[in-house]
Amino acid sequence: SGAAAPARAWGGATDRVDARGGMGAEAGPLSKLSTTGVAAAAAAAILAVQAYRRWRSEPRNVSYQWRIWPFGHLHLVAKGLDKCRQHDEITKAFEELQTETYYLDIPLQPPIILTVDPKNIEHILKGNFDNYPKGNLFGPRFNDLLGDGIFNADGALWHSQRKTSSKMFTANKFKNHIWKVVDKNSAKVVELLRSTKEGETVDMFNVLNRFTLDSIGEIGFGAGVGSLEHADSPFLASFDRAQQICMLRFVVPGWRVFRLLGLGTEWGTQKHVGALRGYARTIVKDLKGDLEGEAGNSFVGLFMKSGEATSDKLLEDLVLNFLIAGRDTTAQAMGWCLWEIMQHSCVEEKILEEAAKVMGGQAMTYDMINKLEYLDAVIRESLRLHPSVPLDGKEAAADDTLPNGTWVARGSTVAWSAYAMGRSTRLWGEDAAAFRPERWLEMSSPPDAYTYAVFHAGPRECLGKRLAMVEMKALLLLIVKEVQLTLAVPAEEVRPDFQLTIGMSTGLPCHARPRA
Repeated sequence: SGAAAPARAWGGATDRVDARGGMGAEAGPLSKLSTTGVAAAAAAAILAVQAYRRWRSEPRNVSYQWRIWPFGHLHLVAKGLDKCRQHDEITKAFEELQTETYYLDIPLQPPIILTVDPKNIEHILKGNFDNYPKGNLFGPRFNDLLGDGIFNADGALWHSQRKTSSKMFTANKFKNHIWKVVDKNSAKVVELLRSTKEGETVDMFNVLNRFTLDSIGEIGFGAGVGSLEHADSPFLASFDRAQQICMLRFVVPGWRVFRLLGLGTEWGTQKHVGALRGYARTIVKDLKGDLEGEAGNSFVGLFMKSGEATSDKLLEDLVLNFLIAGRDTTAQAMGWCLWEIMQHSCVEEKILEEAAKVMGGQAMTYDMINKLEYLDAVIRESLRLHPSVPLDGKEAAADDTLPNGTWVARGSTVAWSAYAMGRSTRLWGEDAAAFRPERWLEMSSPPDAYTYAVFHAGPRECLGKRLAMVEMKALLLLIVKEVQLTLAVPAEEVRPDFQLTIGMSTGLPCHARPRA
């Protein structure tokens, strides 16, 4: 027993040597050190691999603003989100860096290359089209809302939808179906405005959204939405909130976790997306029961007849895709156009002069639309400064080099800012920031679609461009002709929204006075 005591004193309970001469199950310091070392080495290896991947994917030959490690440019994103000034901040960055292409680094997101160079945009949208799909950039983030619809699809699925959609915009459909819907709903809007009490404030942005929603509902799937008669539809609020949620996924690290738990920026996702999905299911059900009637000639009705929509889920996706395309972009374009007109009385006077000349005291007809040259210039000028889709992008499928020399790694996001392009003095001259419709009448030829990218460009150019212009000309002319609108708040208090499209977070508060 005397010999055993020193051994216990030296080794203690944790360092007991077993009969086989090895360390026992409770052996500690060396074993723990070994485990810790392996864990640390593994963590270091993972970090090294991630660091290499991040280094390898960083764009080259491109400018960027100062970064804060490890948050990258997250501080600039946060600054832009304040009061929804993200597009102004993007424009400011181009000016400060004195460049047409720069790099935005956001943690846990792929590298983002932003450009306003028309040659880069043509390369992305046309020259190397197959290398720049929607990919994982848009697909997962908008899947809840858009699913496999035309605006979220790639490849063969997109191509087949595009082919069928192109059949919807024939001259016959415009004259005999689309125009009747637009004309009827334009008259409803004017009647609503003329009945507004003196001194009462009307949110024109809300009215315009209801007009386009009712119009696309009837044109797109033969449904009478009735929002012009019922202003308080919860459907409208869900439509806006669902888009905001999807847009935040581009800048919020770890959004998938929030989505899974229904927390943070994903609070309300199931409620709002569920409301839209429920509406789409009702539309599809009603259409199936009326394919032989007028609804069968609607956009979604044509898809049903063609047999290309292989499931009810895809039909629901198409309904929501057409709703976004037909409601949001056109309403927002008209909202910002009216905002500009109300600040430029000389523009309003010229619109009235053209109306008198073209209409000659008669009611508006479809054949008069193409004769409204000045109003056309007003709308195009407003879209230059307030493009309905201010920022758009694609994912690089393989490594590439843009025409300006910027190297792009596969998996990177390449985006172009139509908003910043419209304010570029290099593209539009020293008065680029000014609202001056006359510039369009002074041009010997209009700019190409890669310089004026408000309707997208290349194979995915906006199919509804003509429909949007018909709606805007018809309604804007009728409003200006029949009602004098004035802003009910200072112009600078009307702020954009944070969505895929450039809405009005504040609405467009106006006073309406019927003209004599």
